[in-house]
Amino acid sequence: MKVKKLNHPFFVIIGPSGSGKTKVAEAVFPIAYKVISHTTRPIRKEEIAGVDYYFETKAQFERLLNSEALAEHDIYHKNQYGVGVAELINKTRDHYAYDVLTIKGFQAIEKQFGKMVIPIFLEVSKKNVLLRLQTREDDETIIAQRAALYDRESKNKKIVTSYTPHFIIDGNQSFEEVVNDVKKVVNEVIKEN
Repeated sequence: MKVKKLNHPFFVIIGPSGSGKTKVAEAVFPIAYKVISHTTRPIRKEEIAGVDYYFETKAQFERLLNSEALAEHDIYHKNQYGVGVAELINKTRDHYAYDVLTIKGFQAIEKQFGKMVIPIFLEVSKKNVLLRLQTREDDETIIAQRAALYDRESKNKKIVTSYTPHFIIDGNQSFEEVVNDVKKVVNEVIKEN
């Protein structure tokens, strides 16, 4: 598939599991600006197909992979996830867009689209991540799994800093302060583009 360019910036929110990435992104960006990912994960009762994710069968996801329709893809908890090239191009046609992705997802998209892909890393202490996970998750196994990921995922900050531009946000601040800092970054990047 011939890759086109992005007309406007694509912001990628990155950070350790439990850092508040999704909630921060939802507070900062208009919902219509979200790049919707494909997944083989089963739909949850509060989710809407085509709004939260494009829910795919394994066969449908394989077709996306084989046709090179995905700008990136990854496996998380035995489910496949991926961002479509067409979705990225369409969402950035008239305005900036965003998504919450892994470092691997960011790198794959940045490799194709370059400096229009802007990483924003939320840096949060392990103590705060554990506190947040315990308030939103009842399953101790899931809490332990996500806590175990922290050390690996927090090292992604160093990877993010090797890209220009990049932004590191102190995620240990209050939610409102984190949201305001991310908004400042978005406004700064938009003024430059």
